Amino acid sequence: MSISEEWEEMHLTPSGWVGGSYRHEPGPEVIVERPADEVLTVRRHVAATYCGPSRATEDRTPQTEDMLLIETLLARYGNPAFEV
Repeated sequence: MSISEEWEEMHLTPSGWVGGSYRHEPGPEVIVERPADEVLTVRRHVAATYCGPSRATEDRTPQTEDMLLIETLLARYGNPAFEV
């Protein structure tokens, strides 16, 4: 039984990481328009249970077929910093 379900998206662009849509407890879902030049979207989902461990998962979705560009930008900017 989950008591907390939060998620957040970050978008990798040529100028760095850009915050995206999110849902932080206890607030509502907030939809943010994706940047036009995104090359990778990372979505982090955190589920916490009462008196139990929390579980975090991350899904990475390329927005381009240019894997070298994604690798270059990840080397330059590192991994996204989430608030959840």
